[in-house]
Amino acid sequence: MDFLEMMRQRRSCRSFDPAKSVSREDLLKIVEAGRLSPSGCNSQPWKFIVVDSPEAKEKLCDAIVVGNGMTGAPWRHQVPAFIIFVEQPAKVMPSVIEHYHDSQRFAPGDIGAACMNMCHEAFSLGLSTCMIGMNDQKKMEEYFGIPEGRTVRVVLAIGYAADDSPVNKVRKPLDEVCSFNFWE
Repeated sequence: MDFLEMMRQRRSCRSFDPAKSVSREDLLKIVEAGRLSPSGCNSQPWKFIVVDSPEAKEKLCDAIVVGNGMTGAPWRHQVPAFIIFVEQPAKVMPSVIEHYHDSQRFAPGDIGAACMNMCHEAFSLGLSTCMIGMNDQKKMEEYFGIPEGRTVRVVLAIGYAADDSPVNKVRKPLDEVCSFNFWE
């Protein structure tokens, strides 16, 4: 399948089959796709924590509920595995810091690229994914030993879709999101 066709078929999954586990071998292939991702100044500003034991998954399910009881993943208890993306201090060229006054300028985008590459690798393995943005940073630190000040940027849910029927993706038209040489 060519890449654009894969993009047309890949979707964010919000209904996982809890009876089907994800092998550690597949989880490591997915992490490898993230590890090989490009990053600004090759800083690789990430740490990936794979969560697949029942105890760790229960903690994670608690940590992706924020203080007022809101969560971006009400289906979280169905998910067989997760990967936590923790932003690490980036080592960038001095000119980047001089210009932006911020060594982390590219880190969120770099982590997003790594996450998307991991979603693509999971899809190529027949797995489904969903990026979860909400989390309780303090609980993440407490439950997973994440050093204070290291931000959890995203949590990736990974598993087999309970229903893998094709879905019609709704996207803005190309001419609405793209112009050449000038803003139109």
